[in-house]
Amino acid sequence: MKLVLDGNLRIDILEELSKKPALFEKGDKQIWTDEHISKKMLEAHLDPEDDMASRKHDRIIRSCEWLVSHLDLIGSKVIDLGCGPGLYCMELAQHGVDVTGVDFSKRSIEFARSQNDDSIKYIHGDYLSLDFDEKFDAALLIYYDFDVLADDERDILLDKVHSLLKDGGHFVFDVITPYHKEAGQEITRWSVDAESGFWKDGGYMELMQRFYYPDEQVKVDQYLIVDKHGDLDMYRIWHRFYTLTHISNLLKKHGFVIEDFYEDLMGTPYVKKSSSIGVIARKNTR
Repeated sequence: MKLVLDGNLRIDILEELSKKPALFEKGDKQIWTDEHISKKMLEAHLDPEDDMASRKHDRIIRSCEWLVSHLDLIGSKVIDLGCGPGLYCMELAQHGVDVTGVDFSKRSIEFARSQNDDSIKYIHGDYLSLDFDEKFDAALLIYYDFDVLADDERDILLDKVHSLLKDGGHFVFDVITPYHKEAGQEITRWSVDAESGFWKDGGYMELMQRFYYPDEQVKVDQYLIVDKHGDLDMYRIWHRFYTLTHISNLLKKHGFVIEDFYEDLMGTPYVKKSSSIGVIARKNTR
């Protein structure tokens, strides 16, 4: 989208784009398919002390150890949805788990495959459209990926996971709650990167806005990125804040029951004002 036409800054375009969008309305760009951003995302995934893309690596190790022990996963078949560069997959495989990883980022999957662990199967694609007959003992969706899905996408996911699991299999995921520090926040800020940054090479201006939808318990972080040629890209990252009751009702509707819940997926006890919930759900037969 051109923000500068015939030497004039299109204030009308900026004004329109800076309005609060409709619930779960998509941006015009995706971070997973952009060549530059996907490279920056992979760098963030692989930084052991950075939790922007993946959790810090010591937490990944602790989480995998806890899940293997808690669910007795040694020798089990597990599918990791949104596996990124395979950090959880590689750690689980070391514990004797038969792992399949799925991710939409081609760059992340290529990196995962380059690690030369032939015991792990990696699939490049959208986990919402997975289509194969293999059945798993457990499905993982870790680091709040559940929150970013619109209602129709979330329903597709739950039905998809139900079909992928063996009877009695577990769906393991985490969500943020209304006690999270970003619930209720609305922010507007801007910055300039004169060289090369997360969004682009060659310099750009970033206008970031956070909108909150109190009735739906949803927030969106909207990024308007304008390069030196006046080209504008828009990215929107949505998150819904879930209560335990909301999650329980959703799972029941799609053939699951909550077996355990914690503050995280390392076994930290859940308390009333926890900012997140780690869910262990079990597939029921319909």
